[in-house]
Parts: sequence; C-alpha cells; structure tokens
Amino acid sequence: MTPLQLMFDRFLPGSIVARMTVILFVGISVAQGMGIWIWGQQLKAEESLRISEVSVNMGARIGQTIQFFSRLPREYRHIVLDQLRDMGGTRFFVSINSQFIALKTVSETPTIESVRSTIVESITTQVPVNEKPKIDFVRFEDLRILSGENMMVNLPPKWQRFALIDPGDTSPVVVVQLRLSSDEWAYLATQFPNGESLYGFRWLTGERLLISFLVSLTILILTTVLVRSVVRPLRLLARYADELGRGHAYQFLPSQGSTEMQATINAFNVMGQRIQKFIADRERLFASISHDLKTPLTKAKLRVEMLETSEVKAKLLQDLDDLETMVKASLQMVKDAAIHENTEQTDLVKVLSRCLEAAQVANLPYTLDAPDRLIIECRPLSIERLFTNLIDNALHYGRSVEVRARPDDLGEAIIVEVMDRGPGIPDDQKAQVFEPYFRSGHKPSSIHVGLGLGIVKTIAQLHGGDITLSDRQGGGLLVTVRLPLSLFVTN
Repeated sequence: MTPLQLMFDRFLPGSIVARMTVILFVGISVAQGMGIWIWGQQLKAEESLRISEVSVNMGARIGQTIQFFSRLPREYRHIVLDQLRDMGGTRFFVSINSQFIALKTVSETPTIESVRSTIVESITTQVPVNEKPKIDFVRFEDLRILSGENMMVNLPPKWQRFALIDPGDTSPVVVVQLRLSSDEWAYLATQFPNGESLYGFRWLTGERLLISFLVSLTILILTTVLVRSVVRPLRLLARYADELGRGHAYQFLPSQGSTEMQATINAFNVMGQRIQKFIADRERLFASISHDLKTPLTKAKLRVEMLETSEVKAKLLQDLDDLETMVKASLQMVKDAAIHENTEQTDLVKVLSRCLEAAQVANLPYTLDAPDRLIIECRPLSIERLFTNLIDNALHYGRSVEVRARPDDLGEAIIVEVMDRGPGIPDDQKAQVFEPYFRSGHKPSSIHVGLGLGIVKTIAQLHGGDITLSDRQGGGLLVTVRLPLSLFVTN
C-alpha cells in the first residue's frame, strides 16, 4: 500500500459515500475559493480603473469650479452659488468660509490616498495656488459646513435646496478646502459616486459566500444522491456475498446499477449457483459413501464374527467399529456444517447454561461468569453444538470447565472463553487440531474421533467469528471464541 493510500485510509471516512462527499466538498470549496478570488481580482481591476477615471474627471471639474469662483468679485459670488450646485452632472456644495473647517475623516486607505493625489494634481494644474488644497474624505452624516458648527444633515428647510443629496450608502463625500486669501477659504463638497470601494475592496462578501455555499450545497446533494445510487447495489452485493459465505441458501440477486455493476452482479449470481451446486453434490457424495459403506462393513463384521475367537478377531472387530464410527462422524459433520437453520435473536447466556448441564449430570465442577443477558443474532442449534463440543472436550480432558462471556471493548462482538485444567495442546499442534480426524496423541473412539474442533471452527466461521487456542496460566487450555453481534458485518 502506497503512502498516499495509507494517508487516505487514516484521515478519510470508511464508507464510499462519506469519502466522495468529503473529497468533493474540499474540491468544490477550493474551486469556489479560487473562482471567487479570480472574479474579485477582475472586479478590483475594473473598479480601480473606474475610480481613476472618476478621480480625474472630478478633479478637473473641481479645479474649473474653484478657478471660476475665485475670479468672481466678492459681491457676485453669492449670486452664482446656486448656479454652481450642479455642473456637468456632478453634485456640488460650494461656500466661502472665513476659516478652515476641521472635519472628522474616514480611515485612510491606499485608494483614498491615490484619489487625493489625483484630485490635487488636477486642481493645481488649473488653479495657481500658493498653498496646497486640503482634501478630506468624510461620511455624509459627519459633514460640517459654513461656520463648522452646522451639520449638512441638520440644515433648515430653506437651505435644503443647497444641500447634497444623501447617497443612501456609505460612499464618502470629498471635501476640498482652498485658501483664497488670509480670511477666505473656498469650501467645495461633492459626493464620490459608488465610493464604497474607497474603504478597501472586499472580494469576499456575504453575497458571494452565500452564492458559493448554495452552489456547493447543490453539487454535493446531487453527487451524494448519485454516489448512493451507485453504492446501493454494491452494498446489497456485499450482504448477499456475506450471507452466502456463512452458509445461507443462495439467493438470486437482481441485476441493477451501472453496466459494470450489472456485470459484477451477474458474475456473482453465476458463482453462487456453482457454489450451491458444489455443496449439494458434496452432500450427496457423502450420503452415498455412507450408504454404500454400510453393506460391506456389515458383511465384514459378519464374516469376522464367524472366525474363531482370537486376538486377531478382536482387533479386526475394533478396526471395523472405528471405521464405522468415522463414516458416521463424517456424515454428521457434513450435516452439521451445512445445517439449514434460520437466524434469530438468541440469549447466549441461556445457551451456555444448557451446554453446562452435561457437567451437572456428570457431577463435575463448572463455573459460568457472564452478564444476565447477551443477545446475539445467530443459528441457535449450531451455536449450542459449538459450545457443547468445547465444554465436552474440557470435561473429558480437564474434568472441569470454566466459562466466561462478555462483550468486546467496541461493543461489536461477544467474547466467550472456555477454560479447563487438562493437559493442554502443544504449540506446534494448536493449528492442526482443527483438521478433521486429528487427535493429539490419541486413537479414534466412539466418543472422540477428531472432528469436534473442526465442527466448532466451521460453525464459528459461518457466523463470521473466529476461534483461537492458547495456554492457560497455571496449566490447561484456554479456548477463545469471538462472535459478532450481527450476522452481517460487511457494512
């Protein structure tokens, strides 16, 4: 596995739907962010060009206004004040004040500084001045006029026709004050059209964020629906495969989904039919073998009985008995492994209690350490046979048994430990004891022929569980069985 795959498995969720959602969300967010940034840079460039053009035109008109007004005799200036309120489409408020008016200005930004420089340059090229004009950027509600004690927003009704119109937004008002003489200051105020960008261009606005969020959400919803439609038949296929692997009767899975998914389902259906046919053929084969061997075994026993009593006769009869026991056990193993039984919710504590009745009958010591209830989805008869074999082995070889059952730490399975104080099993034989007819240092008998642990392992695997053998501290054998709470764990 590559480092990239390891990183994905570590940080991404497990399911395909969740992974696709996370990856698409990150991808869409990055794409939206880059798109907004590029869009913002374009708008910023266009807005900068517009501000530059407005600044040049505004500076030229302000310069023309001041030049025109400064050349008028003092007694005529008030006559033309009304005529200068609107020149070339630019709204002006003009007055001659006896002093400089200090104003509350907005915060300085590079854009405001650039506009101020442009306006100053335009004024000074048209009006010869000894002192550089003072240019301030003021919010409309903070604009002071005339003596400095008057607010533009508080002018009396008779002065309203001289007032600037409220821009209705946060666009600043450009105020130019130029000293004409020792006791005269030209005061000119005009609105900067759509001047909110003077405070700094914001490419990430609430409106853009809302649009990006709605676009991303729409794409995610559509993608999630699409991925779910793709994954749904895959999950169904996983469930059917899991049930087939646990010994359930084969069920035909209808073809659905994409072309590739339909091809996979069709291949699975063919495979399931072949497996089912193989299992049925195996059952018939073992049944035939068992049936066919009964006749020659019976004949052989009759012929041996006709022999004179001798040590050879006794050994032959013992060998024939062992052979008949092995044939019956083999057939029983096939039946037990392929038993057709519905799964149901079962209290495992009750099952273990029934299995321990053998110890009560034999008057052998036993203990059961378990909660009051342990509910598990299983085949009850198969699970009872599993623990019956384990407990019988413990009683046979250890003459006592201790059983402990508990949920695992994740709450996904139940752990059952069957312990005895018998001779145990050597480490090199712990894997072999699950093979058919293998018995550690003992010959087959009518009671134990070496198939018990093989049946136990088969039943455990059919339930999606596993079984391990280990040495018990202080001597004996510890058998640990792990069974999932639900038969279907491939979710």
